[in-house]
Amino acid sequence: MNPRLNLLWPHPLTSSTPINKLIGILLKNRSVTSVSDFLQPPPPQTDLKLKKAVSIINHAISSKQQILIYGDYDVDGITATAILWQSLYPLSQNVTPYIPHRLRDGYGISAKSFFRLQKEKKLKFDLIITVDNGIVADKEFAKIKARQQIKIVVTDHHLPGKILPKVSAIVHSPHLSGAGISWFLSRQFDSKADLGLAALGTVADCLPLTGVNRSIVVYGLTSLRVNPSPGIKKLVDISGLKLSSLSAYDLGFVLGPRINAVGRLSDPATALRLLCSRNLIQAGQYAKSLDDYNHRRQQLQKESLDISDKLIDTTNKLLFVVANINPGIIGLVAGRLCEKYYLPVVVITTEGDTAKGSCRSIPELNIIKTLRKFPKYFIDLGGHPAAAGFSILPENIPKLKKRIIAFANQHLSSVHLSPHLDIDAQIDPQLVTAQNIIAVNKLAPYGIGNPEPLFLIKNLPVNSVDLIGQNRDHLKLRLGNLNAIAFRKGEYYSQLKPGDYLNIIAHLSLNTWNNVTSPQLIVKEIIKA
Repeated sequence: MNPRLNLLWPHPLTSSTPINKLIGILLKNRSVTSVSDFLQPPPPQTDLKLKKAVSIINHAISSKQQILIYGDYDVDGITATAILWQSLYPLSQNVTPYIPHRLRDGYGISAKSFFRLQKEKKLKFDLIITVDNGIVADKEFAKIKARQQIKIVVTDHHLPGKILPKVSAIVHSPHLSGAGISWFLSRQFDSKADLGLAALGTVADCLPLTGVNRSIVVYGLTSLRVNPSPGIKKLVDISGLKLSSLSAYDLGFVLGPRINAVGRLSDPATALRLLCSRNLIQAGQYAKSLDDYNHRRQQLQKESLDISDKLIDTTNKLLFVVANINPGIIGLVAGRLCEKYYLPVVVITTEGDTAKGSCRSIPELNIIKTLRKFPKYFIDLGGHPAAAGFSILPENIPKLKKRIIAFANQHLSSVHLSPHLDIDAQIDPQLVTAQNIIAVNKLAPYGIGNPEPLFLIKNLPVNSVDLIGQNRDHLKLRLGNLNAIAFRKGEYYSQLKPGDYLNIIAHLSLNTWNNVTSPQLIVKEIIKA
């Protein structure tokens, strides 16, 4: 779907525009009020209420009680678990980390899984600390407390339900990732708690990279580049990245998917072992396993997307798919369909007695609020405005489908649904210099809330155009004096020839080849001039 273009700065910038003016425009476009704090953010600070949770955990440590850290199987949950376990384990070896299995345990803490774990470990836990889950688990906690006396500390960032869980302490903020909350809590026990993992969880869970999250990622990236753990070092190596230039993009789109892949297809504990490993040889084996699972995930995702795309009805304002596909892939499929059609999407896999659902949505429809209008259909439900997950009995699927499509059709009937692309400014091609790109990149790390600057450049002559990539689906262009790469734009190849003129929308980057660094455009949209 072609996006609507939105030029944020209305006046074209000429070749004589000073770089400080361009930077000022970029900051204004991002509503930055404190320039110094943005360009040089302070160390991460919080107003989280930690005192009660810290007291409970300290008492459990001093009393040699058995402590369970109950995490989640995505990147945020796994990094949050690793951060807290590495901080508490030196103080007490009675600390057990647990990452639930997507299929066996489901999302969030499960009383059934908790009691099974106790039986397997031959332990009786005195304290549960949830990370990246628990804020909507009151029923499961009640089942646990009905059978044994136990203290529970919830640390979570998901949206709470109408009833907060009745537990010993809650550390909650919707403005941080689960890993970010875990890091602030862990710092009360270990001043060297792993900020790099907090940055990884923050980026992978799509938190806005502003305010405290920007501080976490800025300082966390420095930590990862300078002092990576063996697990991170090996994962970076096998991913083909360089530690010295590690970016937020790398965290979210290269490392994150590899950590997620094993939890989608197998036992996510492998990813936790990687992050906590202190042995380079062992870490290398774990990294290889995660990389293999990621390749398998990519293939399954393509197959599942092809199946799902044939089952949707695009006459509705919400796409609803029921298919027998791998439960670990349904969120990715929902995300791709949402991106392709710019509509909210519900994907349900019917494998087993209990069906699993995953949802992705657009800003015009808060998906978790929408789903909570129909609580009687779900076994469990949780999520964010843009993404949600649930389990459901198969017989309730047709009822949910009818109700939620009807609601979306009514709610979105008068809304023009089309993605839009915010362009920072139109610039003269002579502004695309290595020096200027280095200055612009001081706004990094980029992500939600601080998008990578995007520019319109008009009337660029096409000198050459080639197909590149393993599947020959990317374009390599020479536009005037500038090199450009257009990913997944191979369909334009037959439409372009030397002598054509293009208007392009692109990010600015630097490319180093044979020790020579030169500007490069990363093309988002191509428009014939």
